[in-house]
Amino acid sequence: MAGADREEVVHPGMKVAEVLARWPHLLEVLVEASPAFQKLKNPLLRRTMPALVTVAQAARIGGLEPEELVARLNRALGKEGAPVQGGGGGAESLLGTPPPPWLAAPVGFHLDVRPILEAGGEPFSRILAAAREVKPGERLVLEVLFEPIPLYRVLAKQGFLAWCEKVGERHYRAHFYRQGMGGEEGLAKAPPLTEADWEEVQAEVTIEENLEPPLPMMRVLEALAALKPGEKLLVHHVRRPIHLLARLEEEGHAYALKDLGPGRVKLLIRKGG
Repeated sequence: MAGADREEVVHPGMKVAEVLARWPHLLEVLVEASPAFQKLKNPLLRRTMPALVTVAQAARIGGLEPEELVARLNRALGKEGAPVQGGGGGAESLLGTPPPPWLAAPVGFHLDVRPILEAGGEPFSRILAAAREVKPGERLVLEVLFEPIPLYRVLAKQGFLAWCEKVGERHYRAHFYRQGMGGEEGLAKAPPLTEADWEEVQAEVTIEENLEPPLPMMRVLEALAALKPGEKLLVHHVRRPIHLLARLEEEGHAYALKDLGPGRVKLLIRKGG
């Protein structure tokens, strides 16, 4: 019976699509919770984005704490005080977990990317460059505006353990401890792209300015899935796609970027595998 009761409330690991399918009236609650959810009023996005995103992830997209959004949704269901748990969504966050013993390790690199984020920039390449400077037994410390959950798995593949703390309003400090060099073995198998790689590609994708997230990333990943390992995809984009870059890094695809001016970015991807 406990499992059945749990399904009568919203929990962090539920997909937004499941929430809206079961309780359509919660769409208005989401929209009221954050302007970021206004796009859910678009029927096309309502069929795509919610299927990919959990309630916990949606909360962070909307600038909310997952517990706050879950509690608001459950209040609308008449489930005041329902426990916020389960579904794996909370496991993605490291906030509130006990400080690890390696937190006393020396800092190999300290990087504050808040100014970049405030200006609407993309700090992903800066973070990866900083991570390369950190030696085994040292920490990379990041000052960010939100918990950098996509980085956890990306840097884990390079041998990093992660922990995060909230130190102020829109100020999070993420710590990444490099255990050893073993996690970099997979990266060594993928040589970096060179200028000659841009001369011949097997497929191209153009991302239009009015295409709402996550449709640009979905379009690129679909095109990439159609290629064979070693083949290349050229993407004409309107911005540096930070979440796509994290996904490419995580899946072991080599990539290179060229900024061509405002609203023009070329991204070359060589499929790994």
